[in-house]
Amino acid sequence: MAADAGRTVVNNQPYGHSDTRVWRAPWLVKITLPAHFALALGMGAWLQSALQLPLPAPTPLAWIELAGGVIACLGLALAVSCFILFARRRTTIMPSGHPSRLVLDGPYRFTRNPMYLALVLSYVGLCLQLGLLWAVALLPLPWLALQLYVIPFEEARLRNEFGRQYSAYRARVRRWL
Repeated sequence: MAADAGRTVVNNQPYGHSDTRVWRAPWLVKITLPAHFALALGMGAWLQSALQLPLPAPTPLAWIELAGGVIACLGLALAVSCFILFARRRTTIMPSGHPSRLVLDGPYRFTRNPMYLALVLSYVGLCLQLGLLWAVALLPLPWLALQLYVIPFEEARLRNEFGRQYSAYRARVRRWL
């Protein structure tokens, strides 16, 4: 592990110490995660128009929309900070991609999955802002894809790629918050 201008960088070798380039990602991992959330959002919008859930009166609704906008902006800011961090480390943001470095600083000090947290925050915020209560109710669908397929695939790849360094990080930092 080396320090890079106050940041922690693990294993400067391309692809870590193992050859995970031969790993095949399951189809649920290959489909980009924003697509999972977009599908749930589309289904929620359709359900909202077909089976309308009652929305609050205009005054509380304005506060809900405002809160949704703030939550969505927080998610977007978190995502942008992660993209910048990965670009600086010259490693992939794609779950099916091949990691070249283990990123441990920035928001990764507090959660192992800040990009997924950003997706969830942005999704919930957008749903609240648009008044799509059905879409909020469908959040478990993309979340389960993350929890059951995408994150376990990534964690296995990172454990194989970075060994003890990733295991120590995983023991120290929670998956979500």
